[in-house]
Amino acid sequence: MNEWRPAVAVPLPHHEYGPVQPEELSAVARLAQLGFGLSRDLFDRYAGLFGMDSIRVLRVPRSTGATMAACAAYWTMNQWFGGRPVPVQAIAMVAVDPALRGTGHGSALMQALLTEGRQAGAALAVLCPATLPFYQRLGFGRGGVTCNWSAPPAAFGQSGSAACDLQPADPLDAAPLATLRQPALSEENGLPERTEALWTLALCPDGVPSELYRNQHGYIAVTPPQDRRLAVSDLCLPSARALKPAMALLAGFRAQVDRVTWRGGPDDPMALLAGDGVILECREEWLVRPLDVGKALVARGYPDGIRENAIFEINDDLVFGDCETYHLEVVNSVGNISKTAQVLEPPARIGTAAFASLFTGHASARGLWRAGLLHGEEKMIDRLHRLFRGAPCWMPDRF
Repeated sequence: MNEWRPAVAVPLPHHEYGPVQPEELSAVARLAQLGFGLSRDLFDRYAGLFGMDSIRVLRVPRSTGATMAACAAYWTMNQWFGGRPVPVQAIAMVAVDPALRGTGHGSALMQALLTEGRQAGAALAVLCPATLPFYQRLGFGRGGVTCNWSAPPAAFGQSGSAACDLQPADPLDAAPLATLRQPALSEENGLPERTEALWTLALCPDGVPSELYRNQHGYIAVTPPQDRRLAVSDLCLPSARALKPAMALLAGFRAQVDRVTWRGGPDDPMALLAGDGVILECREEWLVRPLDVGKALVARGYPDGIRENAIFEINDDLVFGDCETYHLEVVNSVGNISKTAQVLEPPARIGTAAFASLFTGHASARGLWRAGLLHGEEKMIDRLHRLFRGAPCWMPDRF
């Protein structure tokens, strides 16, 4: 996992925010169970994977002493946009005591957490929401999707010699898989550069190692069939030399299962190649929030061969109280924030949530403009459209 910085104590009226103490773990486990139905065994597994230092709590005073009002977990990692890594704060397990909901404790926790993330060097915050309105009020916007696909094994063609190109591999050794996955990070949009904990969740989703098969071009991992369904726990199939053997492998399960399920993007190659019976079972959106707009703009990549500039204003009065104008100049797919350029044109104006969708490429500048979420002259909107266009934004990981 990434190296941690010391937790920053954020003073809040009538609240105390900071790292969890060992004697408070049972209280956090209780909130996780009430909020997400998380069993104590599963909570202990997650705490062991991500570390106790990933957990933050919000305490409120009571006559008998401070009591825990809310909790969350976060870690830092890189997430790739436009072919380059952007440092992000990944947030999970946000829970508020049911007896204290609706009193502002959840917002207080999140504001402290986001402030700590920005101070730790993250440019964005990313999370998978249990509810949308709460996070929208905090400036989060739709960042990308996770698509749950399914198909009958017969849809993948015939099992046979092609599957022999795949060899069993050790699911507890993610290093060679990370090497195979590296080109996809720069070619796709939104994929996280997995920490050790995320690799473990991908390859051992229920605590038991998946069956992993790979060749020199890609890999696929499956869990044992249950209820006549075969779940692909993880895969990286960036070319036909990996995709065809993997599909032949899945076709070989036609006697044991009725459906194969996997996570992918909106233009998933297995879904495109499979025959009859492919279904998009679920399309979930994950959320993003800017923490340091300038850092994010400089970190991400932009379309090749473009030389363009755009001026836009972002008002972030929800958490950080900022209202900044950014002059973005892009040359050879690299962005730079100009602080000395004379602004001769009126800037476009956008809120934090809409900017999140624009930044990741989940929504286009023209689409946001038509929806009334991006304001400005049409020529400036067109520049933003060219700068932030790219591959569909998605990730398979859920946290």
